[in-house]
Amino acid sequence: MLHESDRPRKTTRTTRGCARAGAVMAGLTLVASLGCPGAAIAEEVTQGRTGSTKVTVTADNENLRFRVPTVIPFVAASDGTLTGPSPEATRIENLSAFGLKVTNVRVEGSSGWTHSSDVNGADNSIDWVLGPQGAQVSAAEASKGEGTAISDAKWNMTYQSDSTETDDILLYTSGTVGRVTQDISSPVHIGTVTFTLAPGAHAQSQANDVAQDEPTPEAPTGEQS
Repeated sequence: MLHESDRPRKTTRTTRGCARAGAVMAGLTLVASLGCPGAAIAEEVTQGRTGSTKVTVTADNENLRFRVPTVIPFVAASDGTLTGPSPEATRIENLSAFGLKVTNVRVEGSSGWTHSSDVNGADNSIDWVLGPQGAQVSAAEASKGEGTAISDAKWNMTYQSDSTETDDILLYTSGTVGRVTQDISSPVHIGTVTFTLAPGAHAQSQANDVAQDEPTPEAPTGEQS
């Protein structure tokens, strides 16, 4: 049976709603920011016969529409290397008429597993990353405190369209596991990822990227005698 995220894109686009938490290996849950539009106010016209009115539009934060994969099924090799599913099978899809951005990623361990960059530091330790290429989040860091705040523009999604290049975030995954004492001959739930989304977009860093690509000018040298 095909999972919803494995079906052709045309099918997933016609299916509305948000995916809920999965319960195998790394399930995903959703949190949406809340807010209300400001109240309209009137301005008295004291001169002339005409008046002007500004018109604005604000996203309805209470009804964000997006989809996440219900499970990230890692497969462990004998040396502890983790292989995740394809990015196309694990992606965040924007189903809203306006752009969205991921603002936070939080990981919570489960079933006695520890998320750590040192997989040999304790039994049943796991270290993995997920996210768009160039802006992946460490699960070990995202498991601390309130999670990892996101500000990179690679976590932006434009309005819903037919282009996976703009309105989807492809989640690339990889990792390592060590000192496993549990039976993992069948899938074991090792944690849950919570994505927080909000309307809008993170600021682009094109200026910084251009500056990094340009060669650094050589320092002037004094005249030789």
